[in-house]
Amino acid sequence: MALRSRSRQFQNVDVSFPSDHIVLVTINRPQKLNCIDKATSRHIQSIWEEFDEDEDLWVGIITGSGRAFCTGADLQGKSRDPAEKQISITLLTTVMFAEWNDMNKAGVVNDMSAPGLAGLPRRDGKKPIIAAVNGICMGGGFEMIVNCDLVIACASAVFSLPEVKRGIVPVAGCLPRLTRIIGLQRTTDLVLTGRNVSAKTLHEWGLITQLAESAADVARVAIQTAELMCSNSPDALIVARRGIRLSWEAGSVEDAVSKLADESYPQLVRSHNFAEGILAFVEKRPPVYRNSKL
Repeated sequence: MALRSRSRQFQNVDVSFPSDHIVLVTINRPQKLNCIDKATSRHIQSIWEEFDEDEDLWVGIITGSGRAFCTGADLQGKSRDPAEKQISITLLTTVMFAEWNDMNKAGVVNDMSAPGLAGLPRRDGKKPIIAAVNGICMGGGFEMIVNCDLVIACASAVFSLPEVKRGIVPVAGCLPRLTRIIGLQRTTDLVLTGRNVSAKTLHEWGLITQLAESAADVARVAIQTAELMCSNSPDALIVARRGIRLSWEAGSVEDAVSKLADESYPQLVRSHNFAEGILAFVEKRPPVYRNSKL
């Protein structure tokens, strides 16, 4: 069943379709700065799995409500008093690490297996996802965006990987990827100090692709970018993304080129949209693309 036709509602997650072929996933737990408990993580992971299988959806976006994008995993997983409208990062961290302490005493190791928090840090999907960072982004939230295909953030957003301050390391998937994006020394700076860094700095370093003026603007900018992507062939989006990912993660440039040319390009050439794009150019008209079968 297509994701769009599902009527189910997830607790702490809103799913909407702001434009043709686009799904917008909003983490909606502002009273806890959008930290994600295990149930919510599984829900969002399932959304991305259905997104990849839904032929009518071409681009995904993830954002947050309130003043945070995501502050990582909520290991406690229990809601606090609903009347509590604000919760400080210090209090949130205290609650989270109290649970880690209990797990440590019990000999329980937190699961870091793929695809990770909200199905993103180690996601191996086929369609592009844009992170629209509306505010605080720390810990697991930071690990989530590093593996997204584009990162758009409001200028006031704050980022950090604070795990080292409590004897922990962000091992859910971001370290090798972040190093390849912003470099060895900058990653070392962020990870070994645990300090906060601004959206402007990460934009200059290359992680953030575009800055929005305000948190209210960031989803709109992400949707505009997604609409621009959706004006192209959905087959080309999938294959081009696959080639980019191969070049990012493969050990050899030539191996990445060969794999794309030998496995993915023949599929693209056989598709309706490949012929349609060329024919439309020759006939001097806009192409009419169909949903991808790749």
